[in-house]
Amino acid sequence: MDLEAAIRRANELSLLGLGKTSPNPIVGALILDSDGNLIAEGFHQRGATGTPGLHAEIVALQHAGEKARGATLVLTLEPCNHQGKTPPCTDAIIAAGISQVVFAIDDPNPVASGGAEKLRQAGIEVISGVNRELVVFTNRAWIHKITKSRPYITAKIAATLDGFIAATDHTSQWITSEASRHDVANLRSQCDAIVTGVGTVLADDPLLTARVPGVVDQPVRIVLGEREIPRSAKILGPGARTHVMKTRNLEDFIRFCRDEEFNRVLLEAGPTLTRAFLQASLIDEIYLYQAPAFLGAGKTMIGDLGITSIDQKLQFELHSVTSIGEGSERNSRIHLLVKAGR
Repeated sequence: MDLEAAIRRANELSLLGLGKTSPNPIVGALILDSDGNLIAEGFHQRGATGTPGLHAEIVALQHAGEKARGATLVLTLEPCNHQGKTPPCTDAIIAAGISQVVFAIDDPNPVASGGAEKLRQAGIEVISGVNRELVVFTNRAWIHKITKSRPYITAKIAATLDGFIAATDHTSQWITSEASRHDVANLRSQCDAIVTGVGTVLADDPLLTARVPGVVDQPVRIVLGEREIPRSAKILGPGARTHVMKTRNLEDFIRFCRDEEFNRVLLEAGPTLTRAFLQASLIDEIYLYQAPAFLGAGKTMIGDLGITSIDQKLQFELHSVTSIGEGSERNSRIHLLVKAGR
């Protein structure tokens, strides 16, 4: 395995931690022998309640044991160099006798950076920047949180080809297919919190949990709005923690997310709240699930943005288009990223 292939594998491993590492980044790690053969691997995720969990490199080192001596450690992120809830990973790497460390991206967190220099001072060869762009994209939520001081916000929208999320009689279940709904459940499991509005709760009575096998820690459910919610609402029931914020102030919402140290938040709301997030430049990416159908009238997916000229449009970049499902149940998942510089 060459170094670029090793980083790609470490990147794949890191994805297993999505939704399970906050406030830490997702990280994957491999340990290779001098011939490039795999000795051990690991990824970071939270430990049991009340425990900090293990960083990816520590998991890999523990699996490798004595085989780590003289080996190469490959990981997606520069090893941490600070004492937090766990000791510095650099100390464990040096003690294990690793001879070379290869990683994709420097740690942008000033609290934890400096690991590469410490390893070099200990006589370990360090190579950085391998497959950097790949890993930057994969870890975009945590990097955004560190550099922008707010969580990365993903908006999920399910709509018809003509942009409606509900018919004129307010019926909306189900516009998209069962396969798309399974995909949304997986997307929820990769986020630390899900935010919606009181209007959506009153109209649809959603549960808003990640119904995915193996998910232990459900995303926190956040409800924004000033109206009362019935005690019988599913979102107030068991299955996940719910935080009701009787406000429309998005600054209060962002402050709460900072306090909770969320990496990524999923917005699943109606057109009014989605519009407010868009106008406040708080949406970083959109997953648009589009059914091959027309309604002609009904509730639009985005409320009036007050745009009167084409040069005022809110531009996103198309990242990918994926078909989900089979036959007549096939939908499109359109992944959009906020345009650079916005």
